[in-house]
Amino acid sequence: MQVERIYRDDELIRDLKTAKKMDAAIRFIYNEHYPLLENYVLNNKGVKEDAADVIQETIVAFVEIVKQDKFRGDASVKSFLFSITKNLWLSELRKRNSAENRNRVFEKGKDTTEQEMIHHLIRREHFNAIQKLFESLGEKCKQLLMLVYYEEMQMSDIVEIMPDYQNEQVLRNKKYKCMKQLEQMMLNNETLRTQFKNALKHAG
Repeated sequence: MQVERIYRDDELIRDLKTAKKMDAAIRFIYNEHYPLLENYVLNNKGVKEDAADVIQETIVAFVEIVKQDKFRGDASVKSFLFSITKNLWLSELRKRNSAENRNRVFEKGKDTTEQEMIHHLIRREHFNAIQKLFESLGEKCKQLLMLVYYEEMQMSDIVEIMPDYQNEQVLRNKKYKCMKQLEQMMLNNETLRTQFKNALKHAG
């Protein structure tokens, strides 16, 4: 497939938001980044068909993020696409070993319990209520918790997206403070406790 032009990241983001130019921008993404993304899947227990499916999901998700003005350019388009692909594929690998992995997950202790709770809350009908709660924690905590628990990203990848935090340890410290702040808010507010209780009731 012939690519009409070469894009800088800012040009690519601009054209993805323009209906008449979107197709050309997407074609460029496929041609420019497909080999790297495919290579990651193939080197991590996947086959070409797996790679094609995951990369399609990645690009659809990326275009949606751009259209919603949620791509801030803190990381390059290449790094951002790689992070999405990596997390989608790791999620797929977990699903393929769901029974065994699920048992391991529930035995990992408090961190995993937090992840399972927030994972369920965000993905169900109480998403808006929980998102508002995250917003009350502040923009940095909201972004960090969403990346950790919703996007299921590794700290090493989050460092690239949140460059204000110099390393993984600083990020872990920030995550701990955010979770303590969340816990304190729930202790001090009966309404918030009720929202979480209702969300968990409907999240199974």
